[in-house]
Amino acid sequence: MAALALPTARTLFPALRLQFSRPLFAAAVPSTPLAFGWSLGSAWEALRELIPPFLLAVPKKKTSHSRKSMRSANKGLKDKEHLVHCPGCGSAKLAHHLCPTCYSSLNREWKARSRDGGQASQGVVSVD
Repeated sequence: MAALALPTARTLFPALRLQFSRPLFAAAVPSTPLAFGWSLGSAWEALRELIPPFLLAVPKKKTSHSRKSMRSANKGLKDKEHLVHCPGCGSAKLAHHLCPTCYSSLNREWKARSRDGGQASQGVVSVD
């Protein structure tokens, strides 16, 4: 590999440099020799140390449709195992959930009552 020749940074007028700038930047900038002995290989090695190798890993080709479908084959629908019978109407419902049949009949009754101005049936609503 060829060596990378970087220009050295020197000030033209060192006497005009402010006195407070040296202590301010002295801790932030390490002292470096004027001639950098870096080559492209050592710069690449330093960069590889900073970046973890898994960030450099990228797919070489696009994933095909068949491979995508094979990968998602195990993500099918699962059977519901917590089904119970509703004590009010006897239809199947999920445990710890409202029965959709009973809820729809109650909802229809509430809407009819609100349309009539609240004068519909005053008792307990029966489920058909």
